[in-house]
Order: sequence, then C-alpha cells, then structure tokens
Amino acid sequence: MSVRTEEAAVARDEAAASALLRAAALRMRGRVDELAARVTARLRTEVPGFMDHAGNPDCSPEGFATIIRMHLDRLVDSGCDVAAALHMGMVGRRQAALGMPPELLLHVLSVGGAVLWQELVDTVAAHDPDRLSLMVRVAPRMWGFRERNAAILAEAYRETSDDGTAADGPPAATLLAALLEGRSDGMGVRAVAQALGVPVDGRFAVAATTARTAVRTAVPAAASGTGGRLLRVPREGAGEYLVVLLGERQPPTAFTTFAAFLRTVPGLRAGVGPVVTGLSELHRSRALAELALPACTADGEVVLWEERIPDALVASDRPFAGELADRVLGPLRDLPDGERDCLLGTFAAWMDCGGSPRAAAEHMDCHRNTVLNRLHRLELLTGRRLTHPRDLVDLTLALDALRTDAA
Repeated sequence: MSVRTEEAAVARDEAAASALLRAAALRMRGRVDELAARVTARLRTEVPGFMDHAGNPDCSPEGFATIIRMHLDRLVDSGCDVAAALHMGMVGRRQAALGMPPELLLHVLSVGGAVLWQELVDTVAAHDPDRLSLMVRVAPRMWGFRERNAAILAEAYRETSDDGTAADGPPAATLLAALLEGRSDGMGVRAVAQALGVPVDGRFAVAATTARTAVRTAVPAAASGTGGRLLRVPREGAGEYLVVLLGERQPPTAFTTFAAFLRTVPGLRAGVGPVVTGLSELHRSRALAELALPACTADGEVVLWEERIPDALVASDRPFAGELADRVLGPLRDLPDGERDCLLGTFAAWMDCGGSPRAAAEHMDCHRNTVLNRLHRLELLTGRRLTHPRDLVDLTLALDALRTDAA
C-alpha cells in the first residue's frame, strides 16, 4: 500500500470516527439531566469534601447539566468550542472566589469527564456496535478536551486568587505541590520561582512514581543537561512527584536521558510527562505523567508519555480498557489458560520483535512455523488480520489493556 493510500485510509477512519462521535453526542442531548444526576450521585458518594460545596451553583445538577450540554454541543459543532472554553474559565474564577480547593475542583472535573466518556462508549455500543473500535480514534481527542478544560480552570482560578506577593509564604514543597496542581497558593509565579531557587522560564520534566525513593536531590549532568536540581513532592496516596530542571539540550535528548536516569533506580515505576517551559506549565507535565504511570506493568519500568501515548491513554481509563480488551480478545475467554497465554505471549513476542516471525521464534526458542501457526489461530479467533493496520491497532491496544488490568 502506498503512502498516499495509507494516508487516505487514515483520513477515512478519522472522518468516520468523528461522525460516530457526533452521532453519539446528538443522541445524548436528550439525556443531559440524567447524566448530570449521575455525576452528582457519584460525587456525593465517591469524593470526600464534595458535600461541603453542594449548595455551590456549579456543583448542582443544573450546573453540571450546563457543562455537559456545552461539551456535547462542541462534539456536534466545533464552532461551540469557544463558548465552552469561556464557560469553563468563568467556572474557574467563580470557584476561586467561593474558596473551593483547586484539587477538589479538578476532581469534580475528572468525575464528570469519566461519566461523559463512558456514556459516549455505551451509546456507540448500543447503536453502532460494529464500529465501537473506532472509539480508539477519538480517545486522544476526548483526553485532549479534558486536559484543556483542566488547564482553563486552573488558569482562571490562578488569575483570580493570585495576588502576586511573596511575603512569608509557605515552604518550598508546598509551593511546588501547588504548581503541580496548576495553582500558586496566592503567590506570583516569579515569587514561587525565587522561593524554589529555579528560573521561572526554565525547562522542566515531571515524573509520577508509585513509591517513595532514595533518589538524590541533584541529578547527574548526563541526566539533566545541567547537573541540575531534582525537586521532590509527595504524591497523594503513594509515591512522589520528581521534578527535574533540565538544561539547554534539545527536548528529546533531555527527556530520554532523564528517563534513563530514572531506570537506574531499583524497582521504580514511573510515568514521565513531556518537557515543558516555565513553572506555570508544570501542571501539564504532571497531568500527563499521571496518565503514563498506569501503563507501567512491572517494577523497574519507566513509561514516557510521548513514546507510548496510545497505551498510556488506554491504561488511564480502566472501564474503557476493560471494554476494549473484552471486545477484541473476548473470543479467547473460553480457551484453556495455557493456550490463551501461549497465543497472547506469542503475539506480544512478535510485536516486540518488530513483526518478525523468525526473531520471535528465536526469542521464544521455537520454530518459525510455530509462531506463524499461533498468530494465524489468533487471527481466526478474534476475526482480525495482522496485515490490516486497523486490526493490528485493535489487537495491540487490547493486549496493553489486558496487561494493565493484570498488573
């Protein structure tokens, strides 16, 4: 297949996925109040502290209905995107004025986004089940919406609450934690930079880890391009955030060398966000590091968001990952455990060996024909062909989802 033909096929898939998403959003418009009630119920039972703000206009079923309706409108007509962004900014400013903690505000946004995404998937499954796999195409767009909304809320909140003074402010760790959440706890970003002893417009990368480590507070020059500082902040639940000040090297070099440094820490699992410029962008690298972290399936693994975006996205949403794995690999469910593991292990080895049956056979210490026979049986059971790009994407993401669920 020529490059032009492949590009045309990708364009057709993207257009079909967009049309599918638009159709689902149109169907959901009549259930906005139901979705708002569902979001409210989940927040009341799952989010500590939410009930303290139950009288808040943006945290009422009516307030959630307005936000949901705006997001459905933007899926139907991209021209509505500006209105949705303006409304989210207004919500951020209002919540800063009302004193809602920013971490709670972002938690509310996360729950609302999860309910909306699940309903989109369920709507497609109910009305267009044969095209459910196309939702993989729109997942990055939906996560992009969520990230952008979080950034708009955080910026509006910060503009409202930031008085630009340093005074006798909180300790550096508290200031850095606030920046990672997209706020500065009432201090200007320049004042925070001064308190932390880092340049306000420096280049940084953030890693999210599952456990506290004995990582030093200074990173070797080979890992940062500067011999620069490594700042540490406890991560809620477990682990910590590692924030490194990078040098003037090109982003890919600094990014990969920082990840290589993290891999030297025994047993560490870490997700690494992209390189960002400026302290005010730390929250973006932190948010993407959090999305990359669930893609780690073994101790000692470090996942770079920019290198493994698809499986990081799959791993970040367990319900979606489970639905994908079940739909694609469900036919293997009735096989004996040993046979199922053999087929999936062979497919994984084949993928890791760049699609070479011979290399996979050498890796697994078996004959090349054995690998080909197992791959053919996988194709027959799943109804997907390894020579078809879309089918291969489905199988690859489903295997990643299965591994994430088992980790």
